[in-house]
Amino acid sequence: MTQVVTVSATTASYAMDTAKTPQRISRNSFVEENTRHLAEKAAASEDFQLRALISVVQPPALALYFLTASPTTHAQASLKDTLEAYKNSAA
Repeated sequence: MTQVVTVSATTASYAMDTAKTPQRISRNSFVEENTRHLAEKAAASEDFQLRALISVVQPPALALYFLTASPTTHAQASLKDTLEAYKNSAA
């Protein structure tokens, strides 16, 4: 005697989730996360060697922020100013 069991697609997908291999994180985010943890550890400790290391190897996101940050905001020019600058550049 055979018993036929039907399963919905949603239930089957939930069952297959456990069979999937876990997704690997990218190497770049792994390094950035560990560098951030090291920076937090250095800030809390009195180890001068660790502080010197973290001053050389800064967290990439923080370094990128300071490289691209602008101290002033640039106001947009009006149409009149833009046309005037264009005419002056051509002369």
